[in-house]
Amino acid sequence: MLSFSVPETWLDAPITGWPCCLIKNKGRVDQAQLRQAAIARLDLEGKTSIAIFEEAAQLAARFLQAPVSWVSVANHSTEFLKAASGLYSLGFANRLASDRQIPLNFGLTTYVLDSEQPVVIPDLSEFSGSDQPALMTNYGIRSYCGVPLITSDYECIGTLVVVDPNPRGFSDRDVAFLSMAARWAMAEYERSLVTLPLPGSTPSPRSVSGDSSIDALRLNLLNQLIQDLRNPLTAVLGMTSMLNREIYGPLTEKQREYTEIAWRSSQALMAQVDEILDLGLISSDSPGLVPASVDIERLGHQVITMLTPLAEKLTHTLELTVEPGQNLWLLDQQTVRQVLYHTLFSLIHMASANSTIRLHASRKQDSLALAVWVANAWTGDGLPTSLITLYECLQQHGNVTALSLEGEEMPRNWLGLVLTSHLVKCHGGELHLYGMEESGYRLGIRLPSLKPARSHLQGVRDPSSSGRS
Repeated sequence: MLSFSVPETWLDAPITGWPCCLIKNKGRVDQAQLRQAAIARLDLEGKTSIAIFEEAAQLAARFLQAPVSWVSVANHSTEFLKAASGLYSLGFANRLASDRQIPLNFGLTTYVLDSEQPVVIPDLSEFSGSDQPALMTNYGIRSYCGVPLITSDYECIGTLVVVDPNPRGFSDRDVAFLSMAARWAMAEYERSLVTLPLPGSTPSPRSVSGDSSIDALRLNLLNQLIQDLRNPLTAVLGMTSMLNREIYGPLTEKQREYTEIAWRSSQALMAQVDEILDLGLISSDSPGLVPASVDIERLGHQVITMLTPLAEKLTHTLELTVEPGQNLWLLDQQTVRQVLYHTLFSLIHMASANSTIRLHASRKQDSLALAVWVANAWTGDGLPTSLITLYECLQQHGNVTALSLEGEEMPRNWLGLVLTSHLVKCHGGELHLYGMEESGYRLGIRLPSLKPARSHLQGVRDPSSSGRS
């Protein structure tokens, strides 16, 4: 725990970064576990420098005309600098330049990690006596501006920081630019993990002839083209966000309406791009399940946020409830997110107008149990007839492949639930209906906890064992 505190006037300043995490105020222990799992999953452990982060640090220093900047990731005790610019301006013998790491109780990153929001401190000398941060007493840093480094799964794993040996202010425009640079750098790094093999991996041999090879090439090309959409979309989102906040001057009512439409449309398009990219990762030669600490409430809210514009367009509302208590499960996060997304996506299209689509999560022994159903003031609680028909077809055919090879074309609104059924089986779980026709059926999904993989979750215990005898 830090031995000093930031003045409340600074933390309450009306500076909002873009983008920010969707769910705040998680416990510090839970945050550290989720952050460590995300860092391991992204191969960001250790002191290795990352080229795209170096570019972001230099860009930040140039734009804000700051002498020093860095990009870091943080575990429970240490902030590791993955890129830096101008460290030697703090003194040629300074340990920060040689060690490229900072104990968390030295720096100010803890404030960014805990709040998952930008932190701006114009003058560190306003701390009194022993409360002065070690960044000031050890390296002469007087001003600080840090924004969260956030993954595509909305995990805050570190910071993009600019500092100055002199007191200085940071405008909303400065903070917005840093937030956009952090998002861009993180998106580019994650994209590189998809397009390039990880160190030590060996691509599987493939035939260069035949229809399957051509299909694979087409899919890879389509995947690359879709990934390339993320850069301009990120720029559009960042710019419309700054315009909405009137950083470049006041807007008329009509201009504000148009920029809001552009921002929401770009946000919805970015969500669709991410879903298409995730679908491209689901293939026969994909790596196995990757155990990670999954906060189902956080993940569920992320999915609902992405799908809310579509639900509202079709006059539906989405609701999530989670059984009280420990809500971390050791699961494959990508699989769980896809299951949530495609189940709700299908029900949004199947449900009758003005329905409430409800998702409830609970613990059943060592498994995550999900219940999904539709509530409607006119038709009552239950599931659409088309979903029940689909479930019966899946039970009859026994597997997704047999169902997809039927002579008749599969209804479009079945596709998401057929994929859900496949993903649930891949995770070792099961799909089932329960309830009665009179009171309404519910769709049940059970996903068993996975065994920890030490290479990815070293030192992170199985959260599903917490609180059980």
